Formats: sequence, structure tokens, C-alpha cells
Amino acid sequence: MQTKRIFIALWLSLSLWPVWVVSGQGQKEKAEPAAPKTLLKLPVAVTDADEQFWRDGKRDSFKVFVEEKEVPLKSFQGPRTPTIILLVFDTVADLAVVEQARTALDSALDGLAENHWLAVMQAQDGLAVLQEPTPQRALIREKIQTVKVNGKAGLLDTLEPVSKLATGMMQKAGVRVCIFYVTDSGIGNYRADYLNPVINASDSGDLSRRFSDRAVQERMSRLGEELAGYTIPLFILHLSYRSDTLNLAYQSGLERIAAASGGIAMFCRTQNEIPTATQAIFERIQSTYFLGIEPPNVKRRTLKLRVTAQDSAGESLPRVQYANQLNLRKK
Repeated sequence: MQTKRIFIALWLSLSLWPVWVVSGQGQKEKAEPAAPKTLLKLPVAVTDADEQFWRDGKRDSFKVFVEEKEVPLKSFQGPRTPTIILLVFDTVADLAVVEQARTALDSALDGLAENHWLAVMQAQDGLAVLQEPTPQRALIREKIQTVKVNGKAGLLDTLEPVSKLATGMMQKAGVRVCIFYVTDSGIGNYRADYLNPVINASDSGDLSRRFSDRAVQERMSRLGEELAGYTIPLFILHLSYRSDTLNLAYQSGLERIAAASGGIAMFCRTQNEIPTATQAIFERIQSTYFLGIEPPNVKRRTLKLRVTAQDSAGESLPRVQYANQLNLRKK
């Protein structure tokens, strides 16, 4: 019920979207019509020979191959397409690093293109909306400064509902939608006790006896399966890198989940790395294309995906970043 209320609140805020689309100039561009619910929008980022993000792509710049068979593009959204960023805080531990993150986000907002609206949410102790999508940076800054730093971690528990919410928004409004988590949570910050896995005393082969991180690995694998089929890119800014066995398994799982979504997870070993990582994520978000294709009519749920890009001169771009596996949701 709580997730439904959150969805309705964000959904209603989109009623102002056409006003923003037609009222501005410069990089603002008309949103596409709502996509068919069956359409898969694949997030893709491209870098050029100078390792800079390439933002000049057109619809005919890209080709998509599923199982090495080219499929037609049914929709195209690029860096100038209106965009919503769902900024989700899951901060429960170190106030000092969170303050550094607030400062880094505040600075990064100055360079964020005007065609980006942001919503602010928090994941601790359940998902909650702090600010509905808005282009007003002052409101976003205010919410970032006042978001709480306590409670139990909620990233693992909220990834699926936020992904589902973002998918509905993208279908409804015909815009790009990205999820950006800011977290400092370790695996020990969750309500579930991953530090002391239950051991089956009657089973001498129980892997928990030999591998303390087994429960964490299984949780991350299950979450990856639950998220399979959502094509909303997930970006994770982790403020506190940890090197113990359990947290290495946790962080590795987050990295795989973000990559599988077409996004990225970045882990900061020191506070000095937070501004650079924050800026890098915003650059990637602004540079992401969404290529819409019809889901293949096959029985298999997992298919090989390949995407190529060419510049205006017909030269292949050196690095095209995308999830190389297409996961179809159960019908």
C-alpha cells in the first residue's frame, strides 16, 4: 500500500510535464508519446576516442542485435530528451561522509542540464518521497540537506519497487528515467541479520559452515533475478568502501546488479573521492540513450544483446556501454 501511494504521488506530479517541455529553450526537447507497455527501452552510453561521453547520437546512429539478429528501433531517446532522476538516499552510518555527499551533490546540480527533473526519496525503514519531481534546484538542495541519516538500511528492500515505479513513469510520460542511490550502508546495517547466517545443523554440507558470505551472495543473486527484465539504469554512489568478506560480497553484488541494469556502481574509499564519483555518475546519466525495441517472441528469458554506434561520418565509436544480456520478464 505504501508503494502504491508513492507511485500515485509521483504519477500526479507528471501532470505538469507538458508545461515544462514546451516552455523552455535550448536543450529542452519534446517528450515522446507514451510507449507501449510491451516496449523494452535499453539504456546505452557511448564514449568517443577521447574517452568523453558522446551525446550527438541520432536514431540512425545505433543498431541493436538480439542473438546476433538486428532488430528495428521503435523509439529513441537521447541526452536532450526530458529526464527524471529518482535520487534515493539510504544513509544510516557516518554523518561526516554524508555531509561530504550533500556538498558534492549540491555542486553537481550546477552542471546538470535544465531538461532534468529530480525527485528525492529515502529508503531507510521503508520507501518515502521527500520531494516529487521538480526542475527547481533550490527545492532539491533543501531536501538533500535535510534528509535523515539514521534508521536501518533499505537499499536491498527498495530496489525492486523503485525500479517498478520508474518503469511506470517512463511508460506514462515518454521520458528518460534513471535511479540514483546514495548510500553508506554496510551489510550489517540491515534489519535482516546477514552477519549470523542460520546454519542447518543436520546438514553437514551446509555451505554456511564454510563460507560466511554465502547468505549475502544468495540474497544478491535472488535480488538480481527479481530485477531481471527492468531496463531502468541503476546508479549507486557508495560512500564507504569496506574490505571485510561479507561487505565485499555485498558490494560485488551491487556492482553486478547495477551493470546488469545498464548503470554503474561506484565505491568511494576516501571522502576525497566522493565529489569525483558524484560528478561521474551525473555525467553518465545525462549521456545515456534509451533505445526502444519490441520484446522478442521467444520462450527463453535470457538473450544475448549487442549494440553498435556510429558517428556522423560513419565511423564506429570505440566503446558502447550497455547490459550485454537481455532479460525478458515473465508474462
